[in-house]
Amino acid sequence: MGTSINIQVTGFVGSDPQVKMVGEQQVASFSIAVSRKNGEGKKQTLWLRVNCWNKLSDIATQYVKKGSLVQVMTEWLRPSAWTDQSGTPQVSIDLDANRLVLLDRLESDVLESAEDISF
Repeated sequence: MGTSINIQVTGFVGSDPQVKMVGEQQVASFSIAVSRKNGEGKKQTLWLRVNCWNKLSDIATQYVKKGSLVQVMTEWLRPSAWTDQSGTPQVSIDLDANRLVLLDRLESDVLESAEDISF
């Protein structure tokens, strides 16, 4: 049997999706925050960058908004480096989503709570 990674992350979206083309493929990227309390009761937050490709990108662009609660499943992740607004180098973890679950109740009748979208 080969090796594999299967990760499921549930968190709040920190930014509206940003869409760009990478070659012939469309990608919508957004950040999510996952929080917990450590042994001392202090809140710790981990920020992750989610990349939704092609058809999943269209869904993310249409329905994912800052503050939304989502669940993302991935079979791959990678470290990423970037520079923040103050010019300080930062690192993050990028997830290439292969499944996206919208956990917010939408006001529209188009989708119901916990809509599950996979590609």
